[in-house]
Amino acid sequence: MKRRVKRLAGVAAETCLALMLVLVLFWLFILFLFAVFPSGTPIKELVSDTGADSPLSRGADKRPEAALQSLLRDVRYRRGDSVAWGDASEGMLLYNRDAVQTFDRSGATISFAPGDRLAMGSNSMVVVSRLNETLEGGPRSYRVHVEGELRGSFSAEKRVRLEVATAGHLARVVPGVARFSFIPLGDNASSLTVHAGEVQVRDEDRVIRVPAHFGVTLRRGAPIGPALPLPAAPRLRNGDLLYRFRQLPPKVRFNWTGADGEYHFQLSAEPRFKSVLMDSRVQGTELSAGTLEAGSYYWRVSRVVEGREGPYSRTGRCRLLQLVQQPQLVVDFPPASVAVGGFRLAGRCQPGSAVYVNGTAATTADDGSFSHELEVRSGVNLIRVEAVDQAGNASYASRIVYGKE
Repeated sequence: MKRRVKRLAGVAAETCLALMLVLVLFWLFILFLFAVFPSGTPIKELVSDTGADSPLSRGADKRPEAALQSLLRDVRYRRGDSVAWGDASEGMLLYNRDAVQTFDRSGATISFAPGDRLAMGSNSMVVVSRLNETLEGGPRSYRVHVEGELRGSFSAEKRVRLEVATAGHLARVVPGVARFSFIPLGDNASSLTVHAGEVQVRDEDRVIRVPAHFGVTLRRGAPIGPALPLPAAPRLRNGDLLYRFRQLPPKVRFNWTGADGEYHFQLSAEPRFKSVLMDSRVQGTELSAGTLEAGSYYWRVSRVVEGREGPYSRTGRCRLLQLVQQPQLVVDFPPASVAVGGFRLAGRCQPGSAVYVNGTAATTADDGSFSHELEVRSGVNLIRVEAVDQAGNASYASRIVYGKE
């Protein structure tokens, strides 16, 4: 009995010792984390619904530099004094050295002032730094570090001066009206395209001017080549596409003219492309899409040569109409008894439909009227008329006519 009690006491002592050892190791690990990593963004800021900053957390001397607008799918942000990332929200304010990151099929717009904005593409990161933070009045100067795709549009007001750092180079946007884009060409290169205004890139002890309708390739550790003209806008083969279907939407084919190579295709539900449904890089002059629902769409395409993207084509339209009702069909049948011989059958149907009389195609006009020559034989004659619209819906009409000698 005494031996059993001693055994139980030994097991209990070993268990207590093991638990104490685990607790000590756990607290040592927590102290290690606090020593190595900063505290990060306050919980109140991370769980905020609006993404707005607390005056207590930012400090009274901190002022916003920009705002996030037009967020698409998965977009994150990080404060300049933190290592923690949080979910971004539309309308939230950005401060000095804040970072924004997008992921697959995502995008975000950074607005500095009305008419002065930067648009981020998918899988991109941007850090916004104020260069003249202590200056009161006058234009605000920023340096934007970008990894990925960035497009800029600035007004003639000259409220913002901008520098873009990417691929080991620094590009300065000349104040005034400007439209430009930076497209990644791998980990160590980026293509600069200028559609309006001028961008100047410093290369060692010289400055490369990139005027409107020109582009240049930026490579880390390599000198900058000369600015080259942008490729011309492609021409759409059919700018007004119309598809009719009954149950499942068909595969839509978009095509355009141009040489073989890379093109940038965009599809939107509204003509100004504020929200893009498809944004794809295409090799060749055709793209097929089989996931569109019934509705109206707008599309455009641009040519890309060595990363330099030219202007977009004119905007095309694509309509997918779902037809579930039978087409209209009116037939001017002969009377119940008619003389044997030829008879010209006429009628009207829904425009665009095909008409068949006893299995033979009738002649149809653009307004939907049709006619067909048939032969009335002696005795009983069955006249069957079928109208089929472009979605496959069908209407039928028939009449029995007696042919008399």
